[in-house]
Amino acid sequence: MDLKEWPILRCAIRSHIYSIQYHDMLKPLRLLIWLGLVLATTCAVIVMIGRMSPDEPASPSRQLRVGYAIEAPYAFRDIGGGLHGESVDVLRAALRRLGRPEPIWIHAEFPTLLHELRMGRIDVIAAGLFVTPARAAQVAFTRPTAAVQPALLVGLGNPEQLHALQDLVVRPRLRLAVIDRSVEAGQALEAGMPDERLLRLPDAAGGLDAVRSGRAAAFMLSAPALQWALAQPGTPAGELARPFSPPTGSSLGLPALAMRRGDPLRDQIDQVLATYVGSQEHLELVRQYGFRESEIAPVRGTHPPGDPATNAEAER
Repeated sequence: MDLKEWPILRCAIRSHIYSIQYHDMLKPLRLLIWLGLVLATTCAVIVMIGRMSPDEPASPSRQLRVGYAIEAPYAFRDIGGGLHGESVDVLRAALRRLGRPEPIWIHAEFPTLLHELRMGRIDVIAAGLFVTPARAAQVAFTRPTAAVQPALLVGLGNPEQLHALQDLVVRPRLRLAVIDRSVEAGQALEAGMPDERLLRLPDAAGGLDAVRSGRAAAFMLSAPALQWALAQPGTPAGELARPFSPPTGSSLGLPALAMRRGDPLRDQIDQVLATYVGSQEHLELVRQYGFRESEIAPVRGTHPPGDPATNAEAER
């Protein structure tokens, strides 16, 4: 067929060829535009992250973002979904006195809380986080709100007759459950427990299940947390080892609220806690979570870690 005899068809074919060539020419241009948009978006995100300094104080003009991990009786959800606990309600009491509204509560796994705080994704940790020198070097703690002993959960009847960490250390077949990055995990390692025999778990529920299922011979956690767990309805995961000798050289666990270093909110909340902790109102609040006055008395009148008064007391 001679296309010269079909001018319309010839024009259509030429138009189609030109269209293909035109689109082929546009492909590199489209790619450059797409890459430019990606680069611009990336730069914008980097600038935003740079402006949101991890150590930026919490602004008084916005709701606080409070991180918590599920570990009763410090922080837990009730049947209706309400958030309660010693750390949670102590923070609420302090914020009310400062005229602050109910904060935004953000759940996180316990091992990630410090990272979330330092990255600026939360402003406060209210999760029964114990004060330690390593943690105090990263964040700013308030004064402690309690002083608690560690305890050991064992199987019903304590079949392995465990009454101290050394009873586990000397028996290679036994494993100990701990919450990952917890004070108890560090105490177990210091007592000589090999790391490979620690069953590191993200929360207390996992530790209870480990003892119930036999995956671990025991679970070490603070006494209030284990006492609370055993008091709940249902089949008990085990029982407390009695007597239990705390690890040699260990001190009382000191739960406190934590904020970013340099955040003035820490001092504001701490000033409230100075008169609130140990008051009748405070004792009535924490009694419902199983805390005894003997666990509050040691911290009445104490100061935050790093406070000049704390350092002076330590030197005496």
